[in-house]
Amino acid sequence: MKNLTVFSTILACAILATSCGSAKKVSNTTPYGQKMEKETCISEYKKKPTIRAYGMATHFKESAATSLAEAQARAMFARKIESAVLAATEELAVSLEQYAGGVADGQSVSDQSAEGNSYVTTIAQQVVRNTHTIETSRYYGDNKQFTIYVCMEYKGSESELANQIESNVKERISPEDRAKIEQRHDKFRDRILSVLGK
Repeated sequence: MKNLTVFSTILACAILATSCGSAKKVSNTTPYGQKMEKETCISEYKKKPTIRAYGMATHFKESAATSLAEAQARAMFARKIESAVLAATEELAVSLEQYAGGVADGQSVSDQSAEGNSYVTTIAQQVVRNTHTIETSRYYGDNKQFTIYVCMEYKGSESELANQIESNVKERISPEDRAKIEQRHDKFRDRILSVLGK
């Protein structure tokens, strides 16, 4: 009888402990789903969003997941640079569609819209080459897949990043538009950095 009482007490405690644990889990759930914990790579990105980007990927092979996460981070950085270049050139009324090629072999562009967009993409890709991984988080799930987060950073300061973007833009525009950027140099750089930091 004594053993039955002890067993009943232990069983009651176990049931109470389980129900309390369940209540805690439910309290973390919102109408949108369960709230995620802060991810280190995303936190690192938020410290310097102007010169950083992050990516995440899941794959059965760790190396593939890492490569995909890095590609995603570079793509994020490239999109931010493209947006910054378009915003800055639009604000100064600089056309990326008037001039093809370098300073020595420039000529008018026939398909202006497509050429302008390809120049912005080229500018972004050149800058993204100058990035490296500064943080990696690795997870191995029950589904036997690796989930990798990476945070990548531009190898230089915000000022050096703005200089590289400005230099690349100047190589692809007409001499008249190049003069506009040189006259309003600070405004151009400030616009680029403000868009990158968003």
